[in-house]
Amino acid sequence: MENSTWNKARNGIKLLMTPGPVEVSPRVLSALAEPVIYHYYPGFVEFFDETVKKMAKVFRASAETDVLLLQGEGVLGLEAAVVCSVNPSEKVLVLENGPFGKWFGEFVKNAGGIPVYFHEETNKCFDDDSVATFLEENRDAVAITMVHCETPAGLLNPPAAICRKAKSLGMLTIVDCVASLAGAEFKPVEWGIDISVSASQKCLSAPSALTPMIISKFAWERIEKKKTPIRTSYLSLLDWKETWIAQRRFPFTPFTAEVNALSAALDEILEEGLDNVLERHVEVARFCRRGIGRLGLKTWPLKEEFCSPTVTAIALPDTVNDAALIQDIARRHGILIGGGYKELKGRVLRIGHMGYQAQRSFMAATIDALEDSLRNGRSVAR
Repeated sequence: MENSTWNKARNGIKLLMTPGPVEVSPRVLSALAEPVIYHYYPGFVEFFDETVKKMAKVFRASAETDVLLLQGEGVLGLEAAVVCSVNPSEKVLVLENGPFGKWFGEFVKNAGGIPVYFHEETNKCFDDDSVATFLEENRDAVAITMVHCETPAGLLNPPAAICRKAKSLGMLTIVDCVASLAGAEFKPVEWGIDISVSASQKCLSAPSALTPMIISKFAWERIEKKKTPIRTSYLSLLDWKETWIAQRRFPFTPFTAEVNALSAALDEILEEGLDNVLERHVEVARFCRRGIGRLGLKTWPLKEEFCSPTVTAIALPDTVNDAALIQDIARRHGILIGGGYKELKGRVLRIGHMGYQAQRSFMAATIDALEDSLRNGRSVAR
């Protein structure tokens, strides 16, 4: 029997240990294969509502916030958060210590806004005091953006004090929690975050198709007062508010199969208990760092307290070819890890330990495979 399309796509890969999309559980795969249903059948509308309520629990949402489930990959929500709330010529403070933090600046430009960057090196997290000074010096800004987990660098930035300070200055706070929600402690309401944007394919451990968001009352006020509101658009948050939140209808056809899968993934998180899930990520991340340390490797972040519990970025030795190493591990062991991205391409390796991947047995197999490839010299730079 010839290989199926699935086998051709996986091409011998038995286990993903990439920083997203991640491996998903058999239960989630089974939910994804459920029969398709018409999205306005009452049963699906109720099911979608239940899924949003589960998502609210994972976000630790409050009665003062709304949860949306946009039908598209996480970048949809990141861009929508900016272009729906920023007017032309308005100043937005963009905190960046990696490619995704920097990317927010492009969304600001798309909205006609003026991005003003606070730069930190890719191996360091933001310092609360330095950012506070930057905020004070730019009090005329209407918003700030930042990334919680900067996956290319394996960093976990500290949003709490930064967002509280920004709120005290009247700024809208937008945070990318794509690679941290359900993998690292994240408390948007308590920390003063107005718009938080995640994605289904990271720590939530579902297929890459959906963008969960949490939006505060203050954020809605800014969105509604935008000089030229974004309407009748895939990017329109107002369309979702006026259809789903107000009427329990959809602005367009939702991805019914992917909603099934996300619902199953959320059930797994809530059944395990969110605090237990977070602790599992911390434990597996520590196990990973100990393992690479035993091999004589170092993390890209300069300090352990900078390291994310959801992805480990490893500083690549000069003698190692990253592409050859990744391919050797994939071919010999059926395990796929990640390489560098954007300015860190060729400088780091990345091991994802998010969601279903965050298991000690999976990590042990990955470290063993990494050791085998390094010790046998099959990835030496030519």
